[in-house]
Amino acid sequence: MSLYYVSIGQKEYKVEISENVSRINGEEVKAVLTKLGERGLYLLKLGSRKRELHVHSQGKNQYVVNNNGRFALARVEKSTGLKASRIPGKRVGDISAPISGLVISVNIKVGDLVSEGDVLVVMESMKMQMMIKSPVSGKVSHLNVIPGSQPAKGELLVRFE
Repeated sequence: MSLYYVSIGQKEYKVEISENVSRINGEEVKAVLTKLGERGLYLLKLGSRKRELHVHSQGKNQYVVNNNGRFALARVEKSTGLKASRIPGKRVGDISAPISGLVISVNIKVGDLVSEGDVLVVMESMKMQMMIKSPVSGKVSHLNVIPGSQPAKGELLVRFE
């Protein structure tokens, strides 16, 4: 079984995929995704419904999905079974830019206490906005962006004590 965490806008999904069954947030889903060629075109079958999806990687777990002219930015992370604190070189609470883009707003300042899931920074790329949420509850110790700045993908945005 493979386990993924998918974020689209403000919604987050836990996706479990195995040979026999797929589940989204614990609910069984009967869906088949078939790749059509090499240019990011897929056919999604949900029961009797069919949809063509164009999926383009933006790098580092980010994808732009075009569904009939409606665009969404999806962030997909495969679960490794390791806790973030065990990953070498990464501190719990470090938030890096998932995409290169423009910072639209910063909703925090150094010294603020935030809760897990709070929207800290809003970024824009390709005319789509992404809300960067806090992975932990804690106190902001370092802020590396301001509205109008353009951090590169992977650049540190926020650090917690």
